[in-house]
Amino acid sequence: MTLLTLGIYSAWAKVRARRYLYGHIWLGDTAFDYTANPVAILRGRILVAIVATILWFANLFSLWYYYAALAVMMPLVPWVVVRARTFQLRNSRYRGIAFDFQGKYWDAAVWYPLTWIASFVTLGLAWPFRIFGRDRYLVDESRFGNKPFRFNGEPGPYYGVYVTVWVAGVFLFFLTCIAAVSTLSTEPSEPSPAAIYLPLAFVFAASLLSVVYIRTRLLSYRWSNTQLGDSDFILQLSFGTMLWLYLSNAVAIVCTFGLFAPFARIRVLRYVVDQFLVMQAVGEVTVEAGEPQRLGATGAEAAGEFGLEIGI
Repeated sequence: MTLLTLGIYSAWAKVRARRYLYGHIWLGDTAFDYTANPVAILRGRILVAIVATILWFANLFSLWYYYAALAVMMPLVPWVVVRARTFQLRNSRYRGIAFDFQGKYWDAAVWYPLTWIASFVTLGLAWPFRIFGRDRYLVDESRFGNKPFRFNGEPGPYYGVYVTVWVAGVFLFFLTCIAAVSTLSTEPSEPSPAAIYLPLAFVFAASLLSVVYIRTRLLSYRWSNTQLGDSDFILQLSFGTMLWLYLSNAVAIVCTFGLFAPFARIRVLRYVVDQFLVMQAVGEVTVEAGEPQRLGATGAEAAGEFGLEIGI
C-alpha cells in the first residue's frame, strides 16, 4: 500500500503497526492502546519532506549553504524533541488514561544542542552526563494521568557503562592491530586476506558489542530507577541474551534480504517486556485523567526522521 500510494499510506502503516504492538503488550489484565491520527502524521511528514528538500538544495549549491541551513534549523531541535515526546505520550493510553509530557523548550535546549557542543569540546568526556541529563529530563517531565514519573538515577553508572565500552574498544583495537600485522604477507604488495578482513571484523564486532552493551545496561538502569507515584519498576536484562538476539537477528535479516526484520523487532520487544516488572504498593492506586489536549504530529515525525524519537 505504501508503494502503490507513493508513500502516502506510510502514515497509516505506522499507526497500524504501533497499535498492533501496543495492543499485544499487557500490564495485568489490560493492554495498552495507541490512538494517533494518521492524517496528523501525514501532515508532519510533508513538512519534514519540505525541510529535507531545502537541505538537499542547499547542499547542491555549496557545502557552506548546507551548514548555514543546519545552523539556522538547530534552534528547532528542542521544539522537535518536546513535540515528539508529547505527541507520542498523549497518544499512548492504558485503561483509557493517556500519558503526557510537560517538558519546556529551554530545558530541552540544554540537553540537546548545548550539551552536544559540550561533548565535542570535552572530547566526549561530557557525553555520559549528557545522556544522564537527557534521561532525567524526559522521565521527570512525563506523566500518566495526574501522576508524575520520577527518575532517581545518578551520573556515575552512566560513566561506568561508557568507560567500560571505551576501555574494551581500545583493547580490541590493539588486539586486532597485532593480529593483522602478524598475518601480513612477506611481500608488502600482496597482503593476506586476514589482514584485510580483520579490521572490518573488528569494526563490526566492536559496534555490535558497544550498541548492545550500552542499550542493555542503560535501559535496565533507567527503568529500575524510575518511579510512578508509589509504584517502582524493575528491569533486569541479560547482556548475553540481548547479544544473542541482536547477532542472530542480524544474520537472519541478511540471509533473508530483510524479510526477517519484523520477526527480529518482535523477538527483542518480547524479551524486554517479559523482563519488565511493576512493583505496586499494597492497596488501591487511583489515577485521574489529565486535561485532554491536541497536538500535531510535526515534531514526532521530524524526530522519527532524524533519529530523535524516544519511546516510553
